[in-house]
Amino acid sequence: MTEIKKITKIENKKRIALLDTSSISFMEGLQMKGIRVEYILEDYDLILIPEWVLAEIGDAKGRMEYVQKLAEYGYPICRIAEEDYSSLANGEEGNLYHIVLASVYRIGRIRSYLRRFVEKSDSLDMDAYKDWINRLYDEWPIPGEMLSSGRVRKKNAGEISITILAEVVSWYCLDARALTVYSQDSDTYELQRRAEARLRDFFISRTPVSVSYKSNDAILCQLFRDGRISPERISQCRKDLRRITYSREREDHSVILVTELVDNDLFLTLIQDRAVHIIF
Repeated sequence: MTEIKKITKIENKKRIALLDTSSISFMEGLQMKGIRVEYILEDYDLILIPEWVLAEIGDAKGRMEYVQKLAEYGYPICRIAEEDYSSLANGEEGNLYHIVLASVYRIGRIRSYLRRFVEKSDSLDMDAYKDWINRLYDEWPIPGEMLSSGRVRKKNAGEISITILAEVVSWYCLDARALTVYSQDSDTYELQRRAEARLRDFFISRTPVSVSYKSNDAILCQLFRDGRISPERISQCRKDLRRITYSREREDHSVILVTELVDNDLFLTLIQDRAVHIIF
């Protein structure tokens, strides 16, 4: 199988996607049902998977094989180690600490760990980023789950890694025109939104690349509107009741934002309405 290429820098990439474990599982499941979904990734010239996320993907053989097949098909999938985020941030490790802190701020145990064991009153006195980020993962302050493979699954590690990477790319790869996170995990969505809000107060003179999302429902909506999945198959691919956020344009061209529990019948009604856009 094809090895996933490792990179340390992002150069001249305009359309970037980040893949989470939940989306890989969903796309693999669609493929097993005979529904071709890979074409949606043709919009990007770089598709990134952080190493912490790749470890989670590797917990299921089918998921890893699916990612490797995407690479074989020529999709620009690369992996990046969390310790190499310093290269993306131009070596500004003090700023990188603030990005990590903002990304974990809603998770008290990890925030407290950083405050106690990493943060110093003078950022120049802090350990090298690659040292403390690796130590954080090794000493993960949230109890994990021992898998049959012998690996310990680190709770929230994947969501945090995706959030950190999204923020680093958002604040440092300013030439990018699109940055999209593929995830079904609401924690990832909330972590990234809160991190960006905090970092806008930190990077006062900088304007980030906006982060957009594609949840599983957004993927199904695209497949349906592109004529690649029939209405009858929606219920085979979607849990019947899920809270989603969407916008709808009204007749006077005003737009409302709605978050509600949506069953499959309502979901089908929504995606047939071109005035509706699935946000998450």
